[in-house]
Amino acid sequence: MNRLFNLDNPFWQFFSKVCDIIILNAIFIISCIPVITIGASISALYYVCLKMIRKEEPYIWKNFWKAFRQNFKQSTIIWLISIAAAFFLGMDYYIINSQNTALFAAVRIGLWAVTIVLFSMFIYIFPIISHFECTLKQAVKNSIYMTIGHLPFSALLVAMFYFVIYFFTISVKTAGMVIILSGICGFSIMAYFACIILDRIFKKYEPETEPVPEYGDM
Repeated sequence: MNRLFNLDNPFWQFFSKVCDIIILNAIFIISCIPVITIGASISALYYVCLKMIRKEEPYIWKNFWKAFRQNFKQSTIIWLISIAAAFFLGMDYYIINSQNTALFAAVRIGLWAVTIVLFSMFIYIFPIISHFECTLKQAVKNSIYMTIGHLPFSALLVAMFYFVIYFFTISVKTAGMVIILSGICGFSIMAYFACIILDRIFKKYEPETEPVPEYGDM
């Protein structure tokens, strides 16, 4: 009986993790309401999820708003650039899809390749901003480098997010399911699973910490 109510019990640890993910999702949605703050909210979401993966400072509210404030400027600039890029890509697709020539078919393939690369960079750049101290230019360069330098992981991340987008577009029913799940825990779950992959990548670029010497070694 004592084991059942022990907080170290796997059941309670799992239940606590689920509650944290739901709470984080709610904070994220609220912080996105002004729209202009979505970029900073995404960075903060990844910041907290990575700490959850690494079991560091499990203070969701405190860590979220800390990252939100610290990365607001860089994240907002990237968010506005992303909106502009999405708009121009949408216009390009509209123009190309209205043409049926072989030339435009080849251009369509090239545009898809550009879209995949930009989408992968979009996935990387907000976690990079939230985790590393770097300029905006360095963040963009690092997102390009990680996209190309870790292609298997990049493909996995793109496929994961694309699956959700595709599922959303299948029918009205599936779109409703995605919206409901997103409102409960979808955004934080996606960020959490993405951070499982990103954690492995980021560790390659973090400075190695020297082990603390034992008393006999000093």
